[in-house]
Amino acid sequence: MLTTYSGHQFEKHLAYHEKYGPVVRVGPKHVSISDSDQISVIYNITSKFNKSNFYTLFHAKSPNGNIPTVFSITDSQGHRDLKRPVGAAFAMSALLDLESLADECTTILQRKLDGLEGQNIDFGTWLHWYAFDVIMYLTFSNSMGFMEREQDVQGIISAIEGRLFYNSIIGQVPSVHKFLLGNRFISKLADMIPTLARLNSSQYIVNFAGQQLSRRQTAAAEHGKKDIVARFKRIKEGEQVITDKELLGHAASNVFAGSDTTAISLRAMFYYLCKNPHTYKKLVDEILDFDARGELSEYITYGEAQRMPYFQACVREALRMHPAVGQLLERIVPVEGATVSGHYLPGGTIVGMNPWVAARDKNVYGADVDLFRPERWIEADEKTVKLMDRNWLAFGAGARTCMGKNISLMEMSKLVPQLLRRYHVELADQQAEWTLHDYWFVRQEGLRCVLTRHTKMGHT
Repeated sequence: MLTTYSGHQFEKHLAYHEKYGPVVRVGPKHVSISDSDQISVIYNITSKFNKSNFYTLFHAKSPNGNIPTVFSITDSQGHRDLKRPVGAAFAMSALLDLESLADECTTILQRKLDGLEGQNIDFGTWLHWYAFDVIMYLTFSNSMGFMEREQDVQGIISAIEGRLFYNSIIGQVPSVHKFLLGNRFISKLADMIPTLARLNSSQYIVNFAGQQLSRRQTAAAEHGKKDIVARFKRIKEGEQVITDKELLGHAASNVFAGSDTTAISLRAMFYYLCKNPHTYKKLVDEILDFDARGELSEYITYGEAQRMPYFQACVREALRMHPAVGQLLERIVPVEGATVSGHYLPGGTIVGMNPWVAARDKNVYGADVDLFRPERWIEADEKTVKLMDRNWLAFGAGARTCMGKNISLMEMSKLVPQLLRRYHVELADQQAEWTLHDYWFVRQEGLRCVLTRHTKMGHT
């Protein structure tokens, strides 16, 4: 718990495995694994390893009790039952119908960045505002105006960060939650103290999602907007029915996790590109070459980005270098016990891999795992690429792979080449390092950049 409180669990886990090997006990009942061959054992679609009670702290909280979500529900069958009616709404084919909604947010971001040209800006915050506006637009047809207002609207980002801080720490011993914010009396008391209220924000987040559903219901009746909730609604009226409670849970999940993963990934992409000028130039050359051949639209589409091989390698490498999640993807060893990496673990043991540990396996990625080198994804043979993909836990693995994975990949694929075609992006201080805070998500601070329009640098 103290390791998690420090905000550097991912660094501790890397150090533990470097010193002690592939199987490390990191808590009374917690075992961290770095043996990549065990990914298929622990996270296989047919695996008997269910999620641990750590995830129950992520249930959506409402006045009528907790709402299990696709992310927080622990047993595999319950997960399948929740996901089955709505999974199609997150398929890439379905999301591509909503690309124009993301483009509207890109228009706002470009207008704002044009006005900040040449200034030292907190680019990381702008990317977060963009990601939040996009997920709100995709889900509710309402962007909330984070970029327009240039602020954390209704304090929702701060509320999410507070709850992540609480969940990641208390989740190490989830049984104590019922004596803390899981206790109704303590929870009400905490709401009276601003510092604690920020940690006790689960119901605030659900209420926020509920407000957007209510607002959207009126707007949809007037404008017939297409969005993710509309797909949920159509599903609800069909053969596969979801309850209003489940609808609220799915909406709250999009609010809670729909922007952080994308914002973190976007920051990682720009940070590592700016820290590696040769790679930056090589990627920009590819983008401008495709543009010169007329292969890129005014708003670059996901399909167009897929055809740029070096860009795709940069995406995979950025998410390898900086996976959004920096804690164990916890699973419970089934009651009969299991042998993991040559060690017998009794039933009930909590076991898992940290995506940061998996991403730095030298047996898979080579001795230069700490270097940002997109070429590794292009130079490797087919067998090695499959191994690298297996270890790429940026969005989890198996049946519990993040349902929002395609949303993040679509946003990254569209926005990064769009901005690099329009601007030259450089760090305000090339020597400065950012600060990382690992509370489930490894959030970055300090991505300060200066942007210059390409038209003013001799490019067309």
